[in-house]
Amino acid sequence: MSDDNNNGPDLERIETLVNTLRRYPEGIWLRKLSRESSVPPSTVHYYINEIIDSFVESRGAKDGEGNYFGIRLIKLKDGIEKQLNSGKPVEYLLRSRDILTED
Repeated sequence: MSDDNNNGPDLERIETLVNTLRRYPEGIWLRKLSRESSVPPSTVHYYINEIIDSFVESRGAKDGEGNYFGIRLIKLKDGIEKQLNSGKPVEYLLRSRDILTED
C-alpha cells in the first residue's frame, strides 16, 4: 500500500512513524520525527493530520484558523500506547479505525 499510486496509506510509513513516536512518550517535534523516521516533513504532516490523527496529541501554537505554525510537539495518545504495549499491532489499530480497509 502506498500513497504514490492512490491505494491508500502506506502501512510501512505509518508503522515507522508510530514506532518513532513510541520512543518519545513525552512527545517529539515534527521535524525531528521526520528526521528520525526518514519520512519527508510534508508526508509526516499529512499523516499526522489526515491518517493517524486519532492516534496522536499535538501541542503548539495555532493561528486564528486553528492551524499549527512554528514548533509542534506530537505524542501518541495514552490509550494508543497502552494498546500497542499490550501487543496489538499498528495494522490492527488502523483497521479498527477504518483507516486501512481490506483490498
